[in-house]
Amino acid sequence: MRFETFVALRYLTTSRRRAHVALIALISIVGIAVGVMALIVSLALLSGFQDRIRTQMMEKSAHLRISPARGDRLADPGKVARALTGIPGFVSAGPAIEGRGWATDLEGTSGFFIRYRNGGAKPAAEGSDARITSSLAARLRLNSGDMFRVISSRTRLSPIGPIPVAVLLRVSEVFGSSGLSRSADVEVSDDTARVLSGIAEGAGAWEARLADPRKADAAAQAARATLGPGYVVETWRELNAPLAFALRLEKVVIFATIALIIVVAALNIVSNIALTVIEKKRDLGVFTSMGATPTSLQRVYLTLGAVIGVVGTSIGVVLGVGLSLTADRFQIVPLPSDVYVMTHVPFAVHGAEVAAVAVFALATAMLASVLPARAAARLAPGEAIRLSR
Repeated sequence: MRFETFVALRYLTTSRRRAHVALIALISIVGIAVGVMALIVSLALLSGFQDRIRTQMMEKSAHLRISPARGDRLADPGKVARALTGIPGFVSAGPAIEGRGWATDLEGTSGFFIRYRNGGAKPAAEGSDARITSSLAARLRLNSGDMFRVISSRTRLSPIGPIPVAVLLRVSEVFGSSGLSRSADVEVSDDTARVLSGIAEGAGAWEARLADPRKADAAAQAARATLGPGYVVETWRELNAPLAFALRLEKVVIFATIALIIVVAALNIVSNIALTVIEKKRDLGVFTSMGATPTSLQRVYLTLGAVIGVVGTSIGVVLGVGLSLTADRFQIVPLPSDVYVMTHVPFAVHGAEVAAVAVFALATAMLASVLPARAAARLAPGEAIRLSR
């Protein structure tokens, strides 16, 4: 064992005469452990929710969306379809026909601005079936099997002048939606969507799904290389870029806020090591007279800070990771299933985040010990022996 390490560990040993020094060191260790534990649990909580959100984005959003660089209509939909088919991991693709309009009940007593698009609905004998969101169903007081009317923002000429295009639809399904799904308020058949939008052939965009959404960036690069500069290829990450930025910002803010606990614990380390320097002035003088260099004395207190940081960080990591895994495994924090899409609060422990917290805590502890260590290195041996009691 090196001289500096031996002396630092001796200073942490409790004795009756110097019990207060060890007590302050214990408080510093507890402070760092609590800060690290709180930060890991908070990040695991955010990661759990954010992982669920990203999973929903991958499930509900198109993995690739190809639109024209200019104009509102794809010039060569066949070329787009062939390019998507040749992408590794391709599963399915189809045109995206969407637009804006109003949904009203049959009496026309209430109407709401909606977004429609082609979906899984099929033509029916009378009008067409449509899938609508639960929010629109609640506003129009509709249930499965009820009829309603969608009025497009597009108009057509008639003997009495331009009139809006309207279709009569039957509710085939009411589905839940959120800001993550990017679902239209009304999903209709392809034929109905073309009637409402006025797009007889082609589409404004094509959307594709992949076997592995995490490889969407590579698939997008392959599509761009095949299609050329006349097309815009977006991945599901780019389509949800504002939400992804908000999630990253949320995690940064939480990290910066809860990390203040570790900073406060580091201030205890400064006071602890400064008190140790004052208490051990005689020892410093003796060590210097025996040949210890100022650098060696500085290392003693840097080692002292490192020991406090390592012990506190290790305890905090074990408690934080253990608590997060236990809370997720046994679903300790339940959620009402009729309000949330999940039954319990999820926790997800990411190794990179745990490592970042540990490095931050250790670096903070080391930086907190620099000033007292420099003060110990600058103390002259004669002055140390003379001033000590």
